[in-house]
Amino acid sequence: MRRHFPAHDRRCCASAAGRRKGVFLVVAALCLIACLTLVAFSVDLGMVTLTKTKMQNATDAAALAAAMEINHAIANAGPDVSDVFDHAKAMARAEAALVAQMNGIYVNPATDVIFGHRRLINGSVQIDWNPSADNINVVKVIARRDNSNPNAPDAKVPALFSTVIGRSGSVVRTESVAYIEPRDMVVVHDFSRSMNFDSYFSDEISISLPQSQLEENIEMVWNDLGPPSLGSLPYVPQFASATKSNTGASATVIFKGKSVDVSTNTNIKTVVLKFENGASQTFNISNETTKSGTWSGTGGNSNRRISSVDVTIRRVGSSSQSWTLTGYNYDTNTVRAAFGLTSVPYPYSGGSWSEYVSFVKTNAGLAKYGYQDKFGAMTFVCYVLRMRCSYANTKDLWKTRHYPFHAIKEGHYLLCDFLADLGFDDQLGMVSYDTYHRVETTINDPNPELPYVNISADPITNQYGELKKLMKYKQAGHYYSATNMSGGLKSGIQLIDNHKRVGSRPCIILMTDGNSNTLDPGEDGSLPSGWNWNVLFDYNNDGVADYSTSDVQRRAVLKYVKLAVDKGYTVHAISVGADADRDLLKAVAHLGRGYWVDVPGGMCVSDVEDEMKAAFTKIAAAVPPARLIRDDH
Repeated sequence: MRRHFPAHDRRCCASAAGRRKGVFLVVAALCLIACLTLVAFSVDLGMVTLTKTKMQNATDAAALAAAMEINHAIANAGPDVSDVFDHAKAMARAEAALVAQMNGIYVNPATDVIFGHRRLINGSVQIDWNPSADNINVVKVIARRDNSNPNAPDAKVPALFSTVIGRSGSVVRTESVAYIEPRDMVVVHDFSRSMNFDSYFSDEISISLPQSQLEENIEMVWNDLGPPSLGSLPYVPQFASATKSNTGASATVIFKGKSVDVSTNTNIKTVVLKFENGASQTFNISNETTKSGTWSGTGGNSNRRISSVDVTIRRVGSSSQSWTLTGYNYDTNTVRAAFGLTSVPYPYSGGSWSEYVSFVKTNAGLAKYGYQDKFGAMTFVCYVLRMRCSYANTKDLWKTRHYPFHAIKEGHYLLCDFLADLGFDDQLGMVSYDTYHRVETTINDPNPELPYVNISADPITNQYGELKKLMKYKQAGHYYSATNMSGGLKSGIQLIDNHKRVGSRPCIILMTDGNSNTLDPGEDGSLPSGWNWNVLFDYNNDGVADYSTSDVQRRAVLKYVKLAVDKGYTVHAISVGADADRDLLKAVAHLGRGYWVDVPGGMCVSDVEDEMKAAFTKIAAAVPPARLIRDDH
């Protein structure tokens, strides 16, 4: 059944429907505005987030680049740079701005690159953002988008919603801090006797300096020694002579090893040579007008060394009467008398005149260079450096420039100065090796010329001045003579194990001029399990070892390098001189993930010093890659 409504009811229903439609339009409009607002907010937030991420990536890269540029600028500053640290900071600022720009972000190098000094103190990190001018190792780079000028490179981030409500954009700021990781370094110095081979006439090396250069080096040592009082001993060596006389008749014998010169103020009748093996030979002079001559063994006595001479000469003014002058002995007493040394005590605590005389008569190095049987300051220097080079025997040798040891000293000084100037919170320790090995921490000697030094409480330290003293008062063969390279490495590793700082990067610098020839008791060169030459020494990545050895000494060295690497320690190597085991040192650096620097032999002193300084500079400048930090600033 159909229902019918009155007309006025139909009009009321239509009016209500219209009203509902109007409300829905208002609500829809409000919802649309809210949605658009949310969309604008979302877009704005996305823009800000995207921009901030881009800025953060840029400041990260810029801070890392600036931190590394500090070291690069210091290491490569030329002589025209008056203030190396101002120069380094200027270069770091420019590098930060450039790297940020390459990433599409503006950084003001004058205000947005800030330098500080980061230190490790008792295992915790401290950063001083107001360090001294020459003490910087950390960089903060800030990127800002806060400029109200929309055309500025650091303008606020434009945004849809901000524009609607009358704001010019969003302020965004990011910053990154990068630092150079501090190193705990140990330099392992070769103190063996071979470290003076370039300063005397040696027959123990395959490649020597030219004789003229050796003679210059010997003179340098002599002058540096003082020199001591040596009677009438001349600087340029001479043969020893002895003169005897009787009632006006005299004869002088000059000893030349395997021959003698005899001269007289009358005539010579006979010359009797006595040899070191006990044999003798007599020469009768048929023509008794001979006043001088040279005699040496002949026949079976040829090439034998002469130990004494008897000379028979005519009496002055007589052709029939003669005197036999005996006891021309080629011995220490004769040599001392010949050069005014009879009442002169030997000048040092170790050694003797008799040992010196024996050395000059028998040393193959002197024979090689034409100075055998010649006595003088030059051969005295050779004797001291070859036979009595330890501090216990000859205390003054630390004052002398004997090579290559003095070049190592200069390199050590430069290393200390470079680390001090760098200001990267690096610390340094010192180990020496010869027949044995030890950590160098103390000077406590009754010698008044030596200072007191004691860093035993902190043997890896930033007391670079004390470390320089520990090296300054040392000499080649200071303690003992041989070369225990593996022992030196062992002490270096133990020093780092016991004294490295938490958060530091440990490294070892191994230096030698020769070949390892001594091992610790019980050391046999056995290698650890899993040793694979093809893996450890594949220089060119072809799967085949480029170095291997069966030598016990070399294996012992490599075993300790591998131990250091497994502990996270870097090992650098410096080879010095012609006889250095270059193949081994190259293998050491490869296995140790460090640098190998080679200083060749056969160079003049100045070249050796320059090369050594360059070697230590290269290693000192090899700082670890910069790292980012976010929470300790």
